Amino acid sequence: MSKCWIRYNYAGYKPARPKVAIVLAEADSTGAAWRIKKDNAEVLSGTLGAGTAGDDVHVAQAFSYEIDFSALVELGEYSLELDGADPAKLIIADDPYGKFATQALRHLRTVRSGCDSPVAKAGHLGDAAAIVYHVDGDWEQGAWKEAAPRRTLDMLGGHYDAGDFIKFTLTIASMAWHLLRAYEENPALFVREHSTTDLIDVLDEAKYALDYLAKTLPDENTFVVQVGAGDDHNQGWRLPADDKLDGKRPAFCALSRVHMGATAAALALGAKLFKTVAIPVAQEAAARYEERAIAIYARATRDDTQISAFERNTTNDFYYDRTDTDNMALAAAELYKLTGNENYAADGEDFAPPPSGSVSWSSMNGDANCRLAQSGDDTAKARFLEEVRSYHWDNVWQLPGGRYSWGSLPVWMGTANNHEIARRHFPTGSTVSVPFLAVLDYTFGRNNWGAGMIASPDLPHSIKNVYSFVRNVLGELAVGALSEGPGRKQTHDSFKHYFKSEGTTPFDLFNTSAAVFTDNSYDFMIAESTIWGQGNLLLMLALA
Repeated sequence: MSKCWIRYNYAGYKPARPKVAIVLAEADSTGAAWRIKKDNAEVLSGTLGAGTAGDDVHVAQAFSYEIDFSALVELGEYSLELDGADPAKLIIADDPYGKFATQALRHLRTVRSGCDSPVAKAGHLGDAAAIVYHVDGDWEQGAWKEAAPRRTLDMLGGHYDAGDFIKFTLTIASMAWHLLRAYEENPALFVREHSTTDLIDVLDEAKYALDYLAKTLPDENTFVVQVGAGDDHNQGWRLPADDKLDGKRPAFCALSRVHMGATAAALALGAKLFKTVAIPVAQEAAARYEERAIAIYARATRDDTQISAFERNTTNDFYYDRTDTDNMALAAAELYKLTGNENYAADGEDFAPPPSGSVSWSSMNGDANCRLAQSGDDTAKARFLEEVRSYHWDNVWQLPGGRYSWGSLPVWMGTANNHEIARRHFPTGSTVSVPFLAVLDYTFGRNNWGAGMIASPDLPHSIKNVYSFVRNVLGELAVGALSEGPGRKQTHDSFKHYFKSEGTTPFDLFNTSAAVFTDNSYDFMIAESTIWGQGNLLLMLALA
């Protein structure tokens, strides 16, 4: 029997869902016997069927096989045994994912700016007087200059985007919207463990983001798209409270429809959901968010606004989103759901974006069309379902699209979430979303490397070395942080000089000519955790 590896979901499976493990093998292992035991008694057995030859894209080994154990529905722990492979510990449980949702929210709490977190003292208190900068010349050049005369804004709060300390309005808004959608889809998943208010964790975290977003339009001609700049990346590892740039950080301001649309959408959904929470802090917040959402959206629709804004940096542009129709359509959809005002419905039809091939921080087309469809727009429904049907998963892992990029995993999550939402909310004739379950399983270990891609003490073989001050300064596990997943090898190779070399690692055996993965706390392409990714993760866990 050749050397084999069993890849499966370490967190576990709900009883009724399909359950398939993938076997990677160095040589043809067709006909090899496998058996599943519970309490040392065999409960299921079979042999490996005809394998699929490795393609050096999704699989580095010579062959891959499937073991379908969907017949197992009784709760408990099982052992899957196959000659040549380490046994797999299978778990069937009613709630395999709740604790990981709580941990993912804990990680977001650690990247809050302007308040104490579970791991560090408050940092960037100087953002209470962030220095206003405006676009210098053509916005598409990504250059900025300090406003004259000098002025400052109170931009205390918000969330750091990733391993750095920059605060991007676009990703904070997207994260907040995803947290609210997660709550909307499955409020029972979430508990109050880390919250210091009367709100459960997910709403407490969303509120912290929304309170920051509510400050982004301090006057009718100023909108904040970013706090902090590329200089942040030149300071070395430090704690937020020890940042020498504190008190000197810019607030980049531009009337950018990309940012204003995303912000209005998050605030409008926040207002709608907080109205349903019968405690004073939620009711007060709901009224404020509604007023701010309406004001920001109204300002975004005036003729003197621009499509977008971003900072051009030496390594890469920071969140350069070239299209605004998806953001504005999403804002119109959420405002219509909040207020019932038909003008917003008409705006949604006018802004409505075409179907997209995938989902990302720059492509919320599916989200916008879905929300318009949920308000009764049949043309939006057709666009949403056209997009969902275009997600192909003809690869061994059944990943939607299966294309490797920078931030592959959050992209696949967003795409898979849309597929599952379509199945639930719009009759598609399907009883299960193949790509949704595939990405869920991939995240929890059913991938080339057998890596749990959420840093967690409760997840076997989970990532340990997140690109974060939590890991690289404090030496602690960044509990709940999501890896960006495997990266496109060609892109990863071009950035290698920025990463501290690990030498040979156990992951190398499973890398392909297309994809590479590592657990290196200095690898910002793979090991960094973004708040946009965290938002997608929490929506996925809610749907799961």
